[in-house]
Amino acid sequence: MAESMERSYEEQFTAFIDFLGFSEVSTGTDDTTRLKVLELLVGLSALRGEFDLQSTNEDNRKTSQIKPAVSTFSDHIVISYPLRPIYAGIFPDEHISAFLILGHFNQLLTRIAAAALRIGFLVRGGATIGKLYHARGVVFGEALVDAFRIESRTSIYPRVVLSSQIASRPKWVENQPEVVRDSDGLYHVDYFKMLLLRAAPPGSTHQTAVKAWLDDAVAVIRRNLAEHEREGKLNELAKWAWFAREFRAGVERLNPELLKSLGVAPDSIPSYK
Repeated sequence: MAESMERSYEEQFTAFIDFLGFSEVSTGTDDTTRLKVLELLVGLSALRGEFDLQSTNEDNRKTSQIKPAVSTFSDHIVISYPLRPIYAGIFPDEHISAFLILGHFNQLLTRIAAAALRIGFLVRGGATIGKLYHARGVVFGEALVDAFRIESRTSIYPRVVLSSQIASRPKWVENQPEVVRDSDGLYHVDYFKMLLLRAAPPGSTHQTAVKAWLDDAVAVIRRNLAEHEREGKLNELAKWAWFAREFRAGVERLNPELLKSLGVAPDSIPSYK
């Protein structure tokens, strides 16, 4: 047992995600909103899914699917990907492995952010590479501590900032479509561009669902900007203003014909200036 646990304490891509404003909602809101929050947290387990990649060990020719580990506690989410089985499989090239991990993680992050925004939350986080044990309902290790510190001390705005452990690896940040560098020099995961398109739940009529989600999201953004400015809550205002600007910029980067087919006008998204 100890030997098995030691093997599972390994280098992993690890992300810690937090819902901004959760403490206020959990103590000072109505039961309907609380129920929506609870449904969101419970539903996160359905977002795990398969990694949709096959990893083959060349020595014994075994093929296995790789999926991330996902844990939730209170308003926190931990998502991790063990690097060893990916590097040892059919994706030994670090740049390709990073591309696949970041791409899959961004899909999960975007789905989480879209669901959270609809009920009034923004998401913020940190991501790193380090030793982690993440199995059997237990999350433990230096990577979790590092990711948490980045979320709580460095990210500031509703973004998932990459640690120096990742930023110092060129193959993880250079020519990676999921990664952008902010004006303060920090790298973070660009979930803003695809937020609109991944907002529609599976099985829905995409155009109708996207438009309905956007209408709700715009109303939430406008309400929070107005309330925080009126009440003088400058920290909260800065976060929502930053998000509104980045979200609108992300939508503007989408294909204009696609936006037209969805009936979406980027200027309908408030951009606080």
